[in-house]
Amino acid sequence: MENITEFHPDNSKIPGHVGLIPDGGRRWAANHNTSLEESYHKTKVFLAEICSYLFDEGVNEISIYLSSIQNFRRQQTEIDAFNTVSEIAFGREILQLAESKRVRVVFAGNREILPGDYLKAIEAVEIKTSGFKNGAINLCIAYNPIEELYSAFSKSETNNKILNNLWVKTPLHLIIRSGGANLLSNFLPLQSGFARLYFLDELFNDLTINDFKAIIYEFSMLDRKFGT
Repeated sequence: MENITEFHPDNSKIPGHVGLIPDGGRRWAANHNTSLEESYHKTKVFLAEICSYLFDEGVNEISIYLSSIQNFRRQQTEIDAFNTVSEIAFGREILQLAESKRVRVVFAGNREILPGDYLKAIEAVEIKTSGFKNGAINLCIAYNPIEELYSAFSKSETNNKILNNLWVKTPLHLIIRSGGANLLSNFLPLQSGFARLYFLDELFNDLTINDFKAIIYEFSMLDRKFGT
């Protein structure tokens, strides 16, 4: 039987599982009088840099909140910009990162609302990286936690196997959100129960690698109790 009370991260000084919420792409484009595509391009390049750094520091799993179900209610031009840039990233930056670090890519979200070519691009990188054993990159796209639970229950013969069938199966140590909003916006709430939360005022594209280095250092100094 799954031990539900132990579904929390360990107390290692390096966070094993990091969540990233790269918020602020639309505001950055407006602030710099540039297109959404250009802003999202900058985001995907920087995300790859940040993930590479985190894996090198000893992190073995990264969950990236690329979009929620609600994000797909935005104007079609905004959705198209996101889809175009992220589809390119699946076959370029994300695949290159996964191959260099030997980590698998996992999709976490509602596949049914995604365009066919977009979904094929995600599934292609999943297949190409499925044999890698050094860690994982979870891409939360069209994500909703209620749907994750529905999916887990539907795949579980008994309630004792729910955790094994979640889209993201391990608890988070640390979550970093940019853009000045101090909320999780439905990002992996079950996995976030004992995560340390860092909310940064800067837009994601205005951050530097040193901002993340400072957070990892601060995290390493914490004494975590997990409710005990």
